Amino acid sequence: MTTFYPSIAIIGIGSVSVTIIQALYKNQIPFRVLCQNQTRFQTLHSNPIRFQGPKGNIITIDLKNHLTMNQDNKESFDFIFVGCKNQNLEGYLKETKPFLKPNGKWILIQNGIPESNLDFDKNKILGGVVGWNTQMLPDGTYYQANVGSLILGEVSNTIPDPIWNQLLSPHIPLVLTDQLVGYRWHKLAINSIINGLAASKQLSLGELFLSKNSRMAALETLTEIKSVMNHMNITEQIVPGSFPIQKLGGGVGALPNWIRHMILIFLGLKYYRIRTSMVQDLDHGRKTEIDYINGEVVKIASGLGIPTPTNQWIVSTIKKIEENQKIKK
Repeated sequence: MTTFYPSIAIIGIGSVSVTIIQALYKNQIPFRVLCQNQTRFQTLHSNPIRFQGPKGNIITIDLKNHLTMNQDNKESFDFIFVGCKNQNLEGYLKETKPFLKPNGKWILIQNGIPESNLDFDKNKILGGVVGWNTQMLPDGTYYQANVGSLILGEVSNTIPDPIWNQLLSPHIPLVLTDQLVGYRWHKLAINSIINGLAASKQLSLGELFLSKNSRMAALETLTEIKSVMNHMNITEQIVPGSFPIQKLGGGVGALPNWIRHMILIFLGLKYYRIRTSMVQDLDHGRKTEIDYINGEVVKIASGLGIPTPTNQWIVSTIKKIEENQKIKK
């Protein structure tokens, strides 16, 4: 019996979207890669992608027969994964809107809370919360450091089509949820320290979490976000393999302080050399997504009258680094 899969496209080829591509590729699911830039098209056409999974296995993915320049695309899709930074998201959606089928949907795999900042039909959006870390090694290989998972949720708080289990599993474990906001805020809090705080100090996760002062700053950051979440009555949903913010952040329900420090030390030892995406952005003189991570927290907290001095310090510090590097806005 023939299986009819939804038509899938990916725009924005980076560490997160490459991880999704390798799962589709291994499962022999048809997909199309949309390219905005001719140089990028030629690079991907001429050079197969090397991907190393968390168990050390390396595969080579030849995208030659999957590539289409945006201006040449004649297809329409049921789903389009959008793999750009938050600051570019609206432009990517406008550009790909003609490529969506009438009932098609974008899948937003950005950090932060991208759905809340868009003036688009929310019924055409699926939120994707990413639970893995993939980065590009110096030799150009994409390396996925942990198994992670992809949490997919409708903005309308309904559970997505179970077909996704056939499309991405077992290479990417799936969680299909009607509680997208709870997962978004949990991941936002985690990113506020592993991306935001780490970038403010320009440290790897090992260097960050093996410093007592940095651990204290991380716990203060999480405590502020926990306060915002509780004020908004957000029920935290924990990304598999992660740890509850309600227990890591201070106040009611918090673990003893020494245990909270030990958890961060363990993370630092496990991922000692990892320089997360925002740290790498500053390493290479690129603008970060700080406005959509810690900056999102500061903006929402300000509207609620909740002080977030540590998150504010992180935002201002990174903006100063960007200014000193003369990074274009």
